[in-house]
Amino acid sequence: MKKIWVGFWGLLIGSLLGNIWSFWRVLRPVQNLVARAAHLAQGDMSALEQPCGGIREIGELRHTMATMAQHVQRAQAEGLTYRHALTDGQEEERARIARELHDDTVQSLVAIAQSIELGLNWLESDPTRAKSMLGLARTGAIESVENLRRLIADLRPPALEELGIVPALRMLAQTDSDDLIAINVSGSERRIDAAYELALFRLAQEAIRNARQHASPTRISLTLAFYSHEVTLTVKDNGVGFHFPVDLDCFTQEAHFGLIGMRERVRQLKGNLTIDSTPGKGTTIHAVLPLDVMDQPTDDVRDPVCGALIHPHRAYGSTVYEGERYYFCCPVCQGAFQQHAETYVALKITSVQ
Repeated sequence: MKKIWVGFWGLLIGSLLGNIWSFWRVLRPVQNLVARAAHLAQGDMSALEQPCGGIREIGELRHTMATMAQHVQRAQAEGLTYRHALTDGQEEERARIARELHDDTVQSLVAIAQSIELGLNWLESDPTRAKSMLGLARTGAIESVENLRRLIADLRPPALEELGIVPALRMLAQTDSDDLIAINVSGSERRIDAAYELALFRLAQEAIRNARQHASPTRISLTLAFYSHEVTLTVKDNGVGFHFPVDLDCFTQEAHFGLIGMRERVRQLKGNLTIDSTPGKGTTIHAVLPLDVMDQPTDDVRDPVCGALIHPHRAYGSTVYEGERYYFCCPVCQGAFQQHAETYVALKITSVQ
């Protein structure tokens, strides 16, 4: 009987000691970790920096959570820096436009107005001089128009909206006086969504600007490839190249936002951007933008709005109206049809008759 009681008390004491050990080594550290996690959820990113005690697994969990918090904190800081840079860039761009309009356009218009006024004053007394002055006013007006067109093209090239990404890229290459840029297009060339065309154009612009400023290339090639489900843009130069960091966000800390901006544009459209660069071997930037798979014509068809011939698999978009599918060459025609479909359908019927 005595042995039974000894065994019982031994078991009870062992269980009690085990519970005490579990409380101090497991339960209490876990409660501490939960409390610190609550502080972390409230925005205290340093809540998990100090050890919580307990068994090794709890320490490893705390360390992992602390590392995640540091990554979040770093991402927040880099995002804030990037947003500030965007705001500063917008203000700088507004200031540049204001200076150009004031120093160039406004002054030119003032000079034109003065020339016209002088010409009118001399119209009867000195017609030859008046004609010369009005000629100067006309020349000044033409120069002002050209300057405004250049300014507009810098902000958003008209060719991009009117003709699409391929002509816009070709015009971008043609403006290069050094004959530095080569454009290659493959696949079923067609108009795509305006947001995608703008993103591709800005990517090409930024890549060319970066290459010119930092790489000193003798050749830059732009390759635009159309596929049924995606469009890709590859910009390759033979410049000096650079050591590409493991994490692209390092450029944010160094206030280099060109590549960061390109990545954000691509991410916004759920695409993928890869950059490959080696010192002395140039740089290659490759962007992939996914496209919604849409119905495409299998034969030549006519745009119901403008009458343009659309070759197989090259329509910008399509719309079904009264059971019939219509294909369009560009967003302008599709938008016009969607607003006044009955008018264009009637015109089609009339033309057939």
